[in-house]
Amino acid sequence: MEPDAVGLRCDLTSCNEVDFLPIKCHCNKVFCRYHIPLDKHTCASLDASGPSEERAPIVKRQRCALGDCKKPSLESVISQEVNLETKPTSSAACTKCLLSFCIDHRHPDLHSCTGLQKQESDEKEDAQDILARHFSNPPSHTPLAVRRTVKPPTDPKKLAQIQKVTLMKMRHSASAGDPRDKSSTVPVNERLHIKTRLEVTGMPVQERVLWFRKSVVTGRALDLISANLGIPPSYQTPLCLIKKSGSDPLSCSPLQNDLSLSEQVEDTCTVMLSALPHSD
Repeated sequence: MEPDAVGLRCDLTSCNEVDFLPIKCHCNKVFCRYHIPLDKHTCASLDASGPSEERAPIVKRQRCALGDCKKPSLESVISQEVNLETKPTSSAACTKCLLSFCIDHRHPDLHSCTGLQKQESDEKEDAQDILARHFSNPPSHTPLAVRRTVKPPTDPKKLAQIQKVTLMKMRHSASAGDPRDKSSTVPVNERLHIKTRLEVTGMPVQERVLWFRKSVVTGRALDLISANLGIPPSYQTPLCLIKKSGSDPLSCSPLQNDLSLSEQVEDTCTVMLSALPHSD
């Protein structure tokens, strides 16, 4: 068999096929996988007339270590004198599990390599050890909503800046509280922008951003806010407007209906529409 660019050619004249993993017979010739059986290439060793002591010793080819795969292992290709019981020691063996496989199953992920699985398990344990060393005493669990709670700033400059940005957003989204008012007829500096919130027992909570003339009386604003938040005219329970205080929500008290709304609330304030508290 003459060497080719890759592999060797079968010594059987009628074949002469290039085989990447040729097998050497004990007659000292190499054949492809189809003609390696003794009766397929009329092996000279079958001639009993010759003295047995002149016959070349039979060399067993190591097979792929994967299940029922019958292909020769890369170990047997590199080492021509490997016995089936010989443990592979060359570089052709898998570096993870130290077994020898054919060219199709040589990669660890193609033969369910036990060494690869052990390596992944060791890496996982190492990662867990690192986490345990650096985070052995984690802080007590705090709900995400609590962790993200941001206290309002106390710096007057920051408060003024936040209020300015909020006012700009409200001017873009606010609707006229009085349907008779139009944005084109009321200058921006004569408007009061507030967030209104419905908090009446038995009714769904609603919020709307409205603007009013700064001259509007609170009693008139109460009627307009009730209409904007869907309070039916037949509703009999007395209602009032309450300015929501972020610093002390429990100290809220109803606004006076006879005063102008702008005297009691400022731009960007939240005004709640609620049932009038009972006086003791």
